[in-house]
Amino acid sequence: MILRFMKFCWLWGVLWLSAGLALAQPIGPDFAALSASVLPTTVHIQVERGPVIASGIQQMARDRLIPSPRRDSKAIKTSTGSGVIIDKSGLVLTNHHVINAAANMRVTLHDQRVFKAVIVASDPRTDLAVIQIQGDGPFQPAQFNTSESVKVGQWVIAVGHPFNFPFTVTAGIISALGRRGLAQNEIQDYIQTDVAVNPGSSGGPLFNTRGEVVGINTAIFSPDKENLANAGISFAIPSEMALDIGMQLAKGLPIASSGIGVRTANAINSKIENRPGARITRVIAGSPAETAGLRRGDIIFSVDGRPVLSSSDFKGLVQSRKIGSRLRIGFGRGTNEKSASVTTINASQIGASALDNQSTQAVWAGLSLVDTTQKNLTERGVSLPQNVVSGALIIQVKPDSPGAKAGLLPGDVILKIHDASIDSVDDLLKTVENQSVVLISFWRGQNRYLAALANRVSPG
Repeated sequence: MILRFMKFCWLWGVLWLSAGLALAQPIGPDFAALSASVLPTTVHIQVERGPVIASGIQQMARDRLIPSPRRDSKAIKTSTGSGVIIDKSGLVLTNHHVINAAANMRVTLHDQRVFKAVIVASDPRTDLAVIQIQGDGPFQPAQFNTSESVKVGQWVIAVGHPFNFPFTVTAGIISALGRRGLAQNEIQDYIQTDVAVNPGSSGGPLFNTRGEVVGINTAIFSPDKENLANAGISFAIPSEMALDIGMQLAKGLPIASSGIGVRTANAINSKIENRPGARITRVIAGSPAETAGLRRGDIIFSVDGRPVLSSSDFKGLVQSRKIGSRLRIGFGRGTNEKSASVTTINASQIGASALDNQSTQAVWAGLSLVDTTQKNLTERGVSLPQNVVSGALIIQVKPDSPGAKAGLLPGDVILKIHDASIDSVDDLLKTVENQSVVLISFWRGQNRYLAALANRVSPG
């Protein structure tokens, strides 16, 4: 009897111990060590703006602590955002819409040190910007993943400052890749995640489980347009694209868009399994596309193995690549499937004429400007939106000028200064007189954009 009791006690002890061990096992991944290693590479950005505020992409336009000022307001308003250190000298990568039109900036590090910061350069087309911490380093830069593609279902964590709660870590998975058509910025190839990202997290890094940056958090989807908040869908700029553009901005280089020299439209190739794609409507003479043998009427259905479902898909895939990238284009011609190797070049150089060398009507803020005559637009290959017939066409941008720092490029058409439409270059020069900060509405490609420009250069 005693032996049986002892066996019962022993068995009960084993079961109790086993249950205790089972309960002690962690449920899900533990990001504690990962978080501790990456937090010192992130910063909290606080921006002061005057009465002119240029909004960023629609999804994150409310990265502000208090409402935007009325047009007649002179009060200074404060907004908040996130960033990641990319160089030990204190260069920080963030979003253009976080720092656009900043009058003053300060950054707070994870160890609570606070520094002033200045804008180095920004690019509204990609919604990326680089700022410089004003203080003694070295600062701890993050490691970027540029050699391995991310995968759907992969664990990731984000560091940001949602609603001004500093250094908040959230986790989730990669939900989808190659999202486009989500915002006003021109070059898009977003990573979609279910990580909790909210206003104040813009510009913050997205890390993989090795502590490498795989994206820059940029946008959220929210069904409530008045009170933007996380709905389980957020978007990040891929790390390779973000770092490449960030380093170019840091070096003062113009950020050019890649192209191959075709115009496309949406199409279905009914002769090849009803496959959707982008029909080539024009091949520009002397372009890489012509050299590769692409023709008008071909329907492009893949780029480097990634499916092309529409004309905007194709444009986004090409523009997100570096200049000089070799692309494998899959296309249909009649009932035949073909492929071609095409190397991207600077899109602004495709079909460019002697327009760059002609005498310009005016130079302002480092921008060489001419009126938007049909001849000037045709030579540059620029098409204005419907019902717009006038503006100021930019044909050259001086490096490190106010215009360059605002992210303007040759081929952009300035349509409005603040709320005033621009009829000509002369009209623009009169409108900007005696204004220290100018809010510009301009046309690029197929979209309108906003940029704030410091008017430190006298018209001439």
